[in-house]
Parts: sequence; structure tokens; C-alpha cells
Amino acid sequence: MSTPVIKAKKRKIDSECRVFKSSWTLDFFVVEHNEYLLCLICQEKIAVFKEYNIKRHYSTKHADTFDTLTGQVRIDRVNLLKDSINSQQSFFKAVKLSSETATKISFLITEAIAKSGKPLSEGEFVKDCLDIFTSVACPNKKSIVESISLSHQTVARRVDDLSSNIEISLIKRLNACKFYSLALDESTDVSDTAQLAIFVRGVTENFEIIEELLDLCPMKGTTTGQDIFNVVKHVFMKFKLADEKLSGLTTDGAPAMTGKHKALLALCSNQ
Repeated sequence: MSTPVIKAKKRKIDSECRVFKSSWTLDFFVVEHNEYLLCLICQEKIAVFKEYNIKRHYSTKHADTFDTLTGQVRIDRVNLLKDSINSQQSFFKAVKLSSETATKISFLITEAIAKSGKPLSEGEFVKDCLDIFTSVACPNKKSIVESISLSHQTVARRVDDLSSNIEISLIKRLNACKFYSLALDESTDVSDTAQLAIFVRGVTENFEIIEELLDLCPMKGTTTGQDIFNVVKHVFMKFKLADEKLSGLTTDGAPAMTGKHKALLALCSNQ
């Protein structure tokens, strides 16, 4: 009769409840940092909270130099190295915060430019004005202004990013609607291009009303009922609108919208 083989379970570090011991700092020049151990001397990460690993790292790399330090001299060296690490971290945090602030200001100024309908090149003029202001009022903030990117290429990218963010947000809000209706109006702009404006009005299960300009679609060539229907169908796909939630469709009464056979309403009814 054969004896059953019992497989040994592998030990998991997480299950061993290893914790940092404060004595390791003075003995081996290590501190706990972001869920791992950090050597104060070489700033190398030690992944495992195990004295054997920490001692091996210290013995093989730093013992020859730092074993001679004892008593208060050793304590002072540990504190000096800890202060150096903290200074480096504070510096990088300050740089990151300054960069985030500059990016946020760039987006806010771009939004203001877009809302006012100003040319994208106005960003560089705004930056010049900010530079003048900081030079006189708050010279210590001049470095932030210098790091703000407001070239016309950057402003154009910011506008695209803002537009994409608004579109994603609108899709999420419309997906929460139980029902929605559309209103369409087709007109011609100053460049003699037909523009189809599509408005949406929806209601959520909590009776929150959503009313937005869904899209403004330029129509090249003809503007027949089939052309308008194709544009509307594309908008449905773009904003992930469910056909079964559509409760109403309002138009401006043009023949291409309300005709009995090949107009928009007729084509929508046949779907």
C-alpha cells in the first residue's frame, strides 16, 4: 500500500505578518517607506521585511564603512541621512505640485479662451500678461508662470482634451436616463454649409432632467431626409444612445424632416 504524498505549502510573505522594527534603523541604516524598506545609505529598496535580508544587505555593502560608527556618532549619522532623504522627497513633491499647478492653470485659461471665442494664439498674450503681473506683485511665483504652456498648439490640444472630457461625461449622464427625446434644427452658416443641430433632453429614474446640445453636425452636399437620417444614426452610435429609450423626436418642420415617405420621421418610424 503506497503512502500518500503530502505537498508542502509554500510560505507567503504576506501571511507571516512581518513588521518593521525600529531597532533596524540604528543597526542597519534602514527605514520604512511606502510599504517597503529603504536603505538610508545607498537608497536601495529592500522588499522583504526580514532581518536576515536587511543584515545581509548591510553586511555586504556598508558594514566596512559604518561599523566604526558607534554611540551618538552613529545616531547623528542616521539622523543626517534621514534628513537628506526627507529633503529630496520634499523637493520632488514641490516640483510635482508646481507642475500640476501650471497644468491646471493652462487648462483653466484654455477653457476661458474657448468660451469667449478668442483665437487660440491669445494664450501667449495671456501668459505675457501673467508674467508682467508676477514680476511686480509676486516675484516668487514667476517660476510657475514660466512653466505654464500656452502656445497655440498647446491650447488646441487642451481644447480637444476638454471636448473629449465633456463628451465622455455626457455619455455617462445619458446612459443613466430612462427616456430621452431629441430636437433637430437644420440651418446654413455664413460659409453656406448646412449645419444640423441636435439637442437632447432626458430624465433619470430620480427625475433629474438633462438638457444639452448633443452635437452640431456639418452636412456636405445634399440635405435630404436620408442624409439627415444617416447623420442622426451616426450620432446615436457616437453617444451610445439606446433606440428603445427614444420617446420623442421634434424637428423644425422642413420637408426633409416631416415628409411621409423619405423624410427623417418616416425613416425613423420604419426602423
